[in-house]
Amino acid sequence: MTETRFPFALRGPLMRAGVALACGLLGFVLVAQVRATEAVGERLQGEREEDLAQILSNLSAEADRLTLEITDQRLTLLALQNAAQGDQVALRTLEQRLEELRILAGVVAAEGEGVAFTIHDPEGQVRQDLLVDAIQELRDAGAEAMAVNGIRLVVSSAFSVRGDRFLLDGQRLSPPYRIAAIGPAETMAKALAIPGGAIDTLQARDGVRAEVEQLERLEVPARPEAAPFVFGEPVRASR
Repeated sequence: MTETRFPFALRGPLMRAGVALACGLLGFVLVAQVRATEAVGERLQGEREEDLAQILSNLSAEADRLTLEITDQRLTLLALQNAAQGDQVALRTLEQRLEELRILAGVVAAEGEGVAFTIHDPEGQVRQDLLVDAIQELRDAGAEAMAVNGIRLVVSSAFSVRGDRFLLDGQRLSPPYRIAAIGPAETMAKALAIPGGAIDTLQARDGVRAEVEQLERLEVPARPEAAPFVFGEPVRASR
C-alpha cells in the first residue's frame, strides 16, 4: 500500500491560505453581528420613549404568552403521564382481582406457604360437621385456597353422606383426611391448636388423631373442570 505525501513546500502555503480564509470568515461574521446590533441599537435610539415603552410591553406580553404556553404544555404532558400511570394501576388491579377470582373458583392451581392438617380416623368417628368446622377455622385464620384429599374446595363445595360413604362434591373421601391450606402457616396452626379448637374437638373422638405440619411451600390442585350449575343455566346476552 502506498501513501501519497505532499511536499512540505506545497502544504505550507495551503495551510496558511486555509487559516487566512477561516480568519476572514470569522471576521466577516463578527462584523455582521456587530453591525446588526448597532442597527438595532440605532433603530431603538431613534424611537420615541412611548414607542420604546410599547415595544417593551409587546415583548413582555409575548414572553408571558410563551411562558403560559410552556406551562400548558407541561400540564398536558403531566396529565397524560398521570393518566397512563392510572391506566396501568387499574390494569394491574384488575389482573390481580381476576387471579384472586380464578383461585376462589378453583380453576387454577395455587401454591404458597401453608399447613397440612391430617386427621387419622381408623374407627370412622369423624362426621362431616367436624370437617366443616375445621375448614372454617382455617378460612377464618386466613386460608386462601384449600383441598381435602386432593379435592379442591370452592365456594359451592359441600360435604354429604350417602349410605356409608362420605362425599365431597360427589367424590368419595376416605380417612385419613388431609386438608391442605395455603395461607399464613403459623396463624393457621395456632388457630387449629387453641384450647377447645379443631384439634381438641377431633381428638375427643375415640381413636381420632390430628396433626398439623407447617410448610414453606404447599400446592393445592385446580378443579378438573368448572363447578356445574345445579338449578341455573348460562345464557347469552341479547344484542
